[in-house]
Amino acid sequence: MKILHICLCAHLTEKMLYQENVLSERNAIDGHDVTVITDVFHYENGKLVKTQEEDRIMENGVRLIRLEWDRVLFSDKITEKIQKCRKLKKYLEEIGPDSILFHGCNGYELMDVADYCKAHPDCLFFVDDHADFTTTAMTWLSKAFYQIVHGHFVHKALPEIDKVLYLGVQMKDWLKAIYNMPEDKMEFMAIGGIIYTPEQQKKARQDIIDKYSLPQDAIIMAHSGKLSAGKRTADLIEAFRQVDDPRMALFVFGSIPDDMAPSLRSLMESDARIHFMGWKVNKEIEAFLAGTDLYCQPGSQSSTFETAMCCGCANMTFPHKTYKDETYSDCDGHNYFFVETVDDMVDVFKQITDNRLVLEQTKAKSFAFAKMQFDYEVIARRIYKK
Repeated sequence: MKILHICLCAHLTEKMLYQENVLSERNAIDGHDVTVITDVFHYENGKLVKTQEEDRIMENGVRLIRLEWDRVLFSDKITEKIQKCRKLKKYLEEIGPDSILFHGCNGYELMDVADYCKAHPDCLFFVDDHADFTTTAMTWLSKAFYQIVHGHFVHKALPEIDKVLYLGVQMKDWLKAIYNMPEDKMEFMAIGGIIYTPEQQKKARQDIIDKYSLPQDAIIMAHSGKLSAGKRTADLIEAFRQVDDPRMALFVFGSIPDDMAPSLRSLMESDARIHFMGWKVNKEIEAFLAGTDLYCQPGSQSSTFETAMCCGCANMTFPHKTYKDETYSDCDGHNYFFVETVDDMVDVFKQITDNRLVLEQTKAKSFAFAKMQFDYEVIARRIYKK
């Protein structure tokens, strides 16, 4: 089967663990002929940089094509927002895909892909949505732009789209509010991860203990992302410092915005149990999470949440609607530690230090749920049939 992933606004970066990376690699592992078409931007050390157009085979066997957007109204800003790329049509005809997954429910090229699928009715056409009101269309002007401009693109393409795959209930709400998306066109598809076996988790944990000279009964925690205010890194560190237990170790991965660097670095340096790891590609973070006990996400949502569960971690998270909704039917507070305030975080740290069994039970429940719901080996096969 020829499978095409189109990521014209996703900035595909090799060795990251975003959905477009892992799904395309899993499709290739399943034996399919897989191509990813993306833009000419990628991340280096947490910063978005521009590269050149290219067409090559990556290490995982997936063909990578980078294309520049067409210039629109002589404006970089509008060009970025519209994501028009006339070269895509040529590649659609050359590749002749049997199934297309268009990452992101926006962009001019939704219409060109729909035209291709109309002319090739056997080709499956899926679109996924990563947007919600915490990340997209947060002002009235942005909301109007999505409703009018991208709404036009979406509804022109909609008759040819087999399913719009939303990644959480907040994304479903966004699709309905912005595009008035019909219920029968939408379907839930979880963000996933690679399942790490208990044996792999045990080895990864011992590697961390040995490398950082931690006690054998260490409680290993991790926090990651672009450490902006929305991640609440400072609140997490404040809570961590209030629990003086030598078994606790917190590893922080990510990039710090320039305006927050002095304060955050000072906080992290104030406690020897905190280790700032800097920017790492997602695969490095994933390998580390396999040896971690608790992934801390007290602020904005991240796909690392599901990755952590697949690695055997318990999660401490803000009670976002996505995690409390019936979409995740087993997420009623027994799988995760829900926190809103610094005091809530302190309470969680005290629970797991006073009674290690609480932590181990939560880890076991989360891992069992991840194996059922978040295994990318299973999720990747969603686009093989209607």
